[in-house]
Amino acid sequence: MTSPLLAHCGLSQIATPTQSLADDVRTYAAAGFGAIGIWIHKLERDRIDEFWIPQERIPDRAVEAAVDTVRSAGLRVSHFVLTGFFTGPGTYEDALAHTLHSMDVAAAFDADCLIVAPGRRNGRTYAETQAVAARALTHVLERTAQSNLRLALEPIVPWQSDYLNTLGEALDLVDVVGHPNLGVYPDTYHLWRTGTLMEDLERAGDRIFGVHLNDWDPADDHSRPLPGEGVIPLVDVVRTIESTGYGGTYDNEFTYDPALIESAPEQFAPEVVVSRCASAMSRLLEAATATEHEAVDAH
Repeated sequence: MTSPLLAHCGLSQIATPTQSLADDVRTYAAAGFGAIGIWIHKLERDRIDEFWIPQERIPDRAVEAAVDTVRSAGLRVSHFVLTGFFTGPGTYEDALAHTLHSMDVAAAFDADCLIVAPGRRNGRTYAETQAVAARALTHVLERTAQSNLRLALEPIVPWQSDYLNTLGEALDLVDVVGHPNLGVYPDTYHLWRTGTLMEDLERAGDRIFGVHLNDWDPADDHSRPLPGEGVIPLVDVVRTIESTGYGGTYDNEFTYDPALIESAPEQFAPEVVVSRCASAMSRLLEAATATEHEAVDAH
């Protein structure tokens, strides 16, 4: 029996990299998840064998078919991944065009937010990179002034990018742009190691547009273990997020070597992975809820 708390949870499509969108929707809904995190990569190709920077324009008919598939299963789209890269490797103009296109696609799904990665420094100073990102974000938000779509900055680990590595840095960029439709998407895997996550979450407040609840194992930095299988006190993190008034979806972004799908299907076959993710998220939120209730009862 699935936990009712899963209605407040989503699963990112990177958790099942070899499945099609249709199969993702079917298995996520069957497991009890209320939402899905759409990767634009799976609208460009059928599967995610490796990470690449999305650049293609998705045909309208493909978007319409995908939207119908998601809606027919009763899933919400908690977040849409990924666009931006204003500092390269392509041109600034192409990055703006792709961001605007991605905003249209995410809006068609009625996504809660679109995750934007500003890009690496590529020889610029931190201040120069921030200026480029702020100019680009201001431009696309002004161009889509009538849209309710929100953009969310997701800080990532330094080995993936040398810009926007802490939630505080993301909030600084949000402050520079100063637009109500720009916020942040904290990912615990990326941010627990910064040592400032809890205070940064408190600072973020109502600018938290979504959350990735992923664990972290310092011994294997390139994978995101399931909640409860790493070192992060995720119950405390959830309680801190809840204290800001956050009422959105909690998503999981379990990642692993896709080769394990064939070599260890008993643990990594897609339907097994979805079930494992559902159980881990249920246990986490049940523990966080129980902790909150115990704290209330104690008073």
